[in-house]
Amino acid sequence: MEIKILSRCDADEAQHIATNSITRLDELDLSTNPYLTEVKSKLVAETKILSGALSVERKHEYTNELANLDLNFDNRVICLRKFIEANTYSSDETIAKNAEKALDKLESYDSTFYKLGYEKEIARAFSLVEEYEKPDMKPVVESLVGVTTPIMELKTVTNQLNTLYLKNQDIQALKEDTIPSTIQKKVVIDIFNNELLPYLMVMKRVQPDTFGETYTKITHYIETINTKIRTRRNRPASEEEENSEAE
Repeated sequence: MEIKILSRCDADEAQHIATNSITRLDELDLSTNPYLTEVKSKLVAETKILSGALSVERKHEYTNELANLDLNFDNRVICLRKFIEANTYSSDETIAKNAEKALDKLESYDSTFYKLGYEKEIARAFSLVEEYEKPDMKPVVESLVGVTTPIMELKTVTNQLNTLYLKNQDIQALKEDTIPSTIQKKVVIDIFNNELLPYLMVMKRVQPDTFGETYTKITHYIETINTKIRTRRNRPASEEEENSEAE
């Protein structure tokens, strides 16, 4: 009976079969076999692409971490505003006036900018902190009670948020530029079903001493996976269905 990898084989299973099969092919002397050398080279190249796709897809996206850090960022902006507003009620007229200046500066950026998207809120926070650190504003801010600490906290969390956001963007971009494993696994399976297995099936009859063991080991890997696939379906599959799946 002709053996093929069933089409419902997932990407991990296809990679497993391919990696083990390449190891078995490495044991053969292919110096006088240009066809199998070419098929093996193609299989190695396509399996490497599949492995790369699986690796990229498993890279962790920082969705939850970003959400938590963004909440901390929001709270730091709110905290800063409340401390500045509190100083506007100071009995010290100079402090109260300086607080108004600091509050005007914050309002020029819209004190609810933390509700914007990551790019805009990060950019505004960096710019706001930079404004507060300028020579004309620094003494004003330092005269206020309890304001320097929330400014430094905002600066710290903005740097953290920006770093994590950029890391997450890099991962997303990498995933977008990578061939999905669900597509690449079909390329690998096609090499097995249409090139490698038909050739080895013939050669194990023509040269059993050379190809018999290799064919047996590779088809064993495949049958092991095929059995798992059939089990997942929770119903027996006819030979016709199996052949249809492999096409």
